[in-house]
Amino acid sequence: MGDTKTRLENESLLLEVAAHGGELSRIYDKKHQREVLWEGTPSIWGRHAPILFPFIGKLFEGKYRFQGKAYEMTAHGFARDMEHTLLSRTGEEVWYVLEDTEDTFKTYPFHFRLETGHRLEGNCIRVMWKVVNTGEDTLYFMLGGHPAFKTPEGTTVHDFTLQFEQEGEGPLHYQAPDADGYKVEALSGSLGLEDGKAKIVPGFFDRALTYIFDRGQVTAVSLLLLDGQPYVTVRCPHIPFLGVWTMEKTHPFVCLEPWFGRCDERGYQGELKDREGQMSLAPGQTFTADYVIQIHA
Repeated sequence: MGDTKTRLENESLLLEVAAHGGELSRIYDKKHQREVLWEGTPSIWGRHAPILFPFIGKLFEGKYRFQGKAYEMTAHGFARDMEHTLLSRTGEEVWYVLEDTEDTFKTYPFHFRLETGHRLEGNCIRVMWKVVNTGEDTLYFMLGGHPAFKTPEGTTVHDFTLQFEQEGEGPLHYQAPDADGYKVEALSGSLGLEDGKAKIVPGFFDRALTYIFDRGQVTAVSLLLLDGQPYVTVRCPHIPFLGVWTMEKTHPFVCLEPWFGRCDERGYQGELKDREGQMSLAPGQTFTADYVIQIHA
């Protein structure tokens, strides 16, 4: 596995983007002189902000069905574990690209081109995606982000408060995967928000290790520090799913994850095209999307 990285820097932030996985691998906040992105300690969780493609979450029993044939696939797909190729780089923007190979085609019988860009915009990072269907048949895919924001030195996740911005009014409904990572209707509920806020008290992630908000109801989510000041915000309008996840027991970070797609429902045996949240592209078409990570001054 290579360790090639591209560095971007402005007055506010220093970023590194890794060729392996094409993922953002460092966010350094110059004003507060602290690392914001999880460092990827292998003994805990060896990733930083992986790109989820062409699936999100787990497939039921690790398989999906396309045109009557069953294929095996690991959770979150293969893009996060492959080498991406540097496509372009300017002073404050970098793009990497991943294309199908003979090996990917064996488990994912589609031709594609995935481009991932990161651009510095003051104290914000814009994460950009382009998916191109380079084949002659409909491309079915899912796509998502998985940035992990570490707890500042001297704090724990229980010093964080989540603040949500949402479409409409009323309770914020969530779903949670079961212990095996599948959707079940029984694991659902709503967060009791006060002024849009939910404190991460001890036991918060016992109720749901992963909170999944769907229907595009969350347009932005922030982590607030103990004094109520914002630490980081993920802005994701027009993205239909949002996941909030941490590591069980250790809780060294919180992930705020915008997704186009989600995990399988327990027992799902249907065709790929009929999965909940499934995206599709006609031959020659391009899908584009982005979200923003804001590091607060």
